Amino acid sequence: MKLSIGPRAPALPQEGTIRTYTDVGPFVDEWNRLALDAGTPFMTGEWLSAWSNAFGHGRCHWTVLHDGNGSIRAGACLRRTRLGKLASTTNDHGHDWEILARDPQARAELWSALVRDGAGRIQLGGMLEHADGARFVSEELERAGYRVLRLPGPFSPWLTLPASWDELMQNVSSSLRAQVGRRRRMLEREGTVTFRVGGSSATLARDLEIFLALEASGWKGRSGTAITSKASTNRLYREFARGAAAQGWLRLYFLELDGEAIAADYGCALAGTGVFIKTGFNEDHGRLSPGLMLRAEVLRSSIEEGLAGYDFLGQPDSYKTRWTSEVRPRVQIFAYRGIARPGYVYRKTLRPMLKSVRDRMTARPWLTRRHGRSS
Repeated sequence: MKLSIGPRAPALPQEGTIRTYTDVGPFVDEWNRLALDAGTPFMTGEWLSAWSNAFGHGRCHWTVLHDGNGSIRAGACLRRTRLGKLASTTNDHGHDWEILARDPQARAELWSALVRDGAGRIQLGGMLEHADGARFVSEELERAGYRVLRLPGPFSPWLTLPASWDELMQNVSSSLRAQVGRRRRMLEREGTVTFRVGGSSATLARDLEIFLALEASGWKGRSGTAITSKASTNRLYREFARGAAAQGWLRLYFLELDGEAIAADYGCALAGTGVFIKTGFNEDHGRLSPGLMLRAEVLRSSIEEGLAGYDFLGQPDSYKTRWTSEVRPRVQIFAYRGIARPGYVYRKTLRPMLKSVRDRMTARPWLTRRHGRSS
């Protein structure tokens, strides 16, 4: 199989042809069908294009295995650094990465070609710890002669959604049930409380500005971590919002008091899964716990929409783990050929490992139930 680079295929490729493209556009619908099977917005063409424009610096490529009809059998989006390192499209804003494939054979064929491409170092983050994900890649890299280091984390909370809101509330602690009821009554004494779901193409412009302003109004704005604080993140979330709204995936959830948004979420609903991406609330109303009430309403809305699961993403923070004890473990993989320099070993193994240990120590010890595909 030959690996070539070009903007698009000039003719139908032969069965087993592998090509690398600089633009997902010509085959975005086929790509998205595979991404939706994986159940994550972070592997869709809309997210990867936005992420590439924000962080890729022109070095993101889509490598695709075609069948005889020119359709996609498998695909992977990776970026190549100036030093020749091959890396996943993950950072603090891109949480998932994997090889998309119709079947295990297609996944193996594509990965074999990527490994033969000869990168001296490979860094992959956001891989789910299951047989088709991190374990498969680790085994293939070792078989190809790479030294492989696997670092655990994050252990992202996951909630399997029940059939009804009442059932969910029966499954949480009595303390949380009481708190939700008490905070709801406190809010209702302050004024008229409404919850709404925005983010459709028709209302996107207004809804997005409301969310971004609210998200930047508190400590995130002061610390420079709000979406609008940096040009790269501002571009990423605005561009993805437009693409996701056009596809019907975007969910902008608002908790309003007398018509004013006091808490809001930026999320997605696709392939039967709700995904929690960003949130913000008005700190002037902090005593009323608007974030807690928003989370309750988002979960209620997700159940009513018929979603089967809810991915909290990120670390197992207490405001997430109060709703669930399930986790989806993700793994970071560092692979290299030859003898690594001491600085590389520290930056890419010891320092991340120490951070991972600190993160795990902050997790609640009862987070032992795992969610994901079986091995």
